[in-house]
Amino acid sequence: MTQPNRQEYDQRKEWERQEKQDHFRVAAKMMEFMGVVLGIISIFVLLALLFSLLSWLSEDVSSTFSLLRLRFQ
Repeated sequence: MTQPNRQEYDQRKEWERQEKQDHFRVAAKMMEFMGVVLGIISIFVLLALLFSLLSWLSEDVSSTFSLLRLRFQ
């Protein structure tokens, strides 16, 4: 009589272990997905900052050269 109970107990423990592993896998995949999303957002923010810097630099260089040209005329 103890053998079937032991088998049921072992089977239930195995299911619980697999269920726990599945929860960890789902959590790991969600964290991986969130990391990818945050990485893409970071890339877009950095690109916006880079284009803003290049625009400012272009305006600053043209402003500097126009001042220099006026000064030496």
